[in-house]
Amino acid sequence: MKTFQKLLLIPALLFIGLAASGDTPETDTPLPRAQIRSSKGGSAVYRDGVLHLRIDDPYADPAISLLPPQGQKFFDFSHGRNFVVDVTNLSKKRQGRFLIFLKTPDRNKKTGTFNAGISLNPGETRTLRFALPHRWLYQGPAGLPGVRTIDTSRITSIDFALHGWFEPELPGLTDCLLSNMRLEGELTPAPKASRAHIPNYFPFIDRYGQFVHADWPEKIRSDADLKAAFEKEKAELAASPRPAEWNEYGGWKNGPQLKATGSFRTEKYNGKWYLIDPCGRLFFSHGIDVLWKYTDPVKVSDHEHWFAADVRGRQLWQATDDVLKIKYGKEDYSNEFYRTLAKRLEHWGINTIGDWGADELAVMGKMPYTFQLTDFDRSMPSLGHKFYDVYDPAYREKMKNLVKTASDRSPAVRKSLNDPMCIGYWIDNELFFGNRQGFPFAGHVMSAPATKAAKREFVSDMKRKYGSIDSLNRAWNASYTSFDALLASQLVPACEGFRKDMEAFFARTVEEYFRICRDAVKSVAPHRLYLGCRFLGDDATLPVMANACAKYADVLSANIYRHTPGNFRIEGMPDIPVLIGEFHFSTSLPGRGVFTPDIVAGADEHERATTYLRYLQGALVHPNIVGTHWFQLRDQPLTGRFDGEGYQIGFLDIADTPYREMTETARDIGENMYQYRLNGKYCNEMK
Repeated sequence: MKTFQKLLLIPALLFIGLAASGDTPETDTPLPRAQIRSSKGGSAVYRDGVLHLRIDDPYADPAISLLPPQGQKFFDFSHGRNFVVDVTNLSKKRQGRFLIFLKTPDRNKKTGTFNAGISLNPGETRTLRFALPHRWLYQGPAGLPGVRTIDTSRITSIDFALHGWFEPELPGLTDCLLSNMRLEGELTPAPKASRAHIPNYFPFIDRYGQFVHADWPEKIRSDADLKAAFEKEKAELAASPRPAEWNEYGGWKNGPQLKATGSFRTEKYNGKWYLIDPCGRLFFSHGIDVLWKYTDPVKVSDHEHWFAADVRGRQLWQATDDVLKIKYGKEDYSNEFYRTLAKRLEHWGINTIGDWGADELAVMGKMPYTFQLTDFDRSMPSLGHKFYDVYDPAYREKMKNLVKTASDRSPAVRKSLNDPMCIGYWIDNELFFGNRQGFPFAGHVMSAPATKAAKREFVSDMKRKYGSIDSLNRAWNASYTSFDALLASQLVPACEGFRKDMEAFFARTVEEYFRICRDAVKSVAPHRLYLGCRFLGDDATLPVMANACAKYADVLSANIYRHTPGNFRIEGMPDIPVLIGEFHFSTSLPGRGVFTPDIVAGADEHERATTYLRYLQGALVHPNIVGTHWFQLRDQPLTGRFDGEGYQIGFLDIADTPYREMTETARDIGENMYQYRLNGKYCNEMK
């Protein structure tokens, strides 16, 4: 390793050969020589067929780029089936992760870039393999939803970055060796080889919501297939015992006995935060979101010819609803479905109903659950994009009645107020507080009319601070004639004095938001946890956000869509339990015929399951993380939900077939997570 440390002094631009020396299989093609370009946040050195990649700054974008050889504009990857690289994490104490971005001249993120990633335990070596999304092979007919592809013959750079921004800047935050970078499996690009040229393309969605023009072992081809698979699964569920380490709540039955309060609470034990179940046992929340019998329908009007099912006269079609009617042999199958789902979750090693769970599942009383009392409520007074004017009396009044309103709407919420199975409540999801690029808080306040409550509050603060408009003008280098003139102005001052005052007002506003939310929960349900607002990952570690949340919430919740949360920032953060409200992974093509991956973990379900395992291991070792909730139960529909998302992200596919690699890995986690967390050391296997 000393050799590599010395080599970091070599200039950042040099030629490398991206394949290890020695023979390679006939189906593998070494990548051509390339140039290295490093940012100040990363460094890379090539020696003896190995690329030493270090990324210190999670914000570096990109940290490292591999560019085509001098004199060439592009890499041509159009002849390879998979992009493959062997990776070793050099760290002895931290998980390592990175994303690879294949970029083309197309500046559209959806059509010009493809990314995949990997996470590894300390000292681990594993292969990252992902299928290349060739436009010449996978592009569908023009104007139809289809696979997200890129022009693989025109790769301008191979970029490496972290993205996510929930980690600290540290020397060697990611420190990996990359070897034998190659293309695997030879393909021959051919005219008219793409899906766009499949004869008789329509219908391309079968009766079960699956893609017609692809095959995979678990594909449902008939009602008989569907029923036979269900009978097999029912037998497995009937024979499956509850994890032996669990008590009735899914807490650690054989673990330490702490104070039992009859409700879920939090406590730090042996240097790590935990949820504590009503019996006083350590509880790690291993959950799944969106536990519904079915979720997103697809629009069918104006393109009924896409579907093999009879969708005439419908505006929307819900494929999974049709599937479940066949499986259960009746129109109203809800009770049977949720009883089966409860057994499935237990069999899979899942002990928590995450956000957006069905009321029918929660009221069964078989598993701890959470509720979201409101997602962003657009009927409330707002300030900018997806944040509230917390000073508006209408907002404050509505929040005072939030729990009552939710209880009146839902008997399940009403029951939860005194139900020990209820862990607690979220309020909102992925707000844009105004601190994020493109959503400037100062602009939202100052450009608002004089009647806006937040603006009036800010001007009142300035009156209290400065006393006179002359004092404010001196501090801001401004020339307002009065505080009323400041209130009427819609310009954003460009001076240090204003910036500091607005930062203080932003901090006050964020704190006010969390105080109001805390009071909304605790005034009605003092024994339930207030779980926070489900920050976007990078918001969660900003001091102004984290400190305000910690002051009022029982848990800081964050949605972290990267390959591991293991290096979630600790330094400079309040010491508070952290609950991860959303994460997931996809595979690259071809999968189960789904068009669009999201957070790519590899080329197959085995690698997706391994990445899921590493994510959970990162959470279990982390001293603050008390749970992780996967988003979501089933894949999204082939042609996309209301906002276009059509991701392969489920424990179940659209035809209600489990991904066994995922469910078996989840069971392994559920059975062994308490001892793993107590041990506090990274080990590739759970036992």
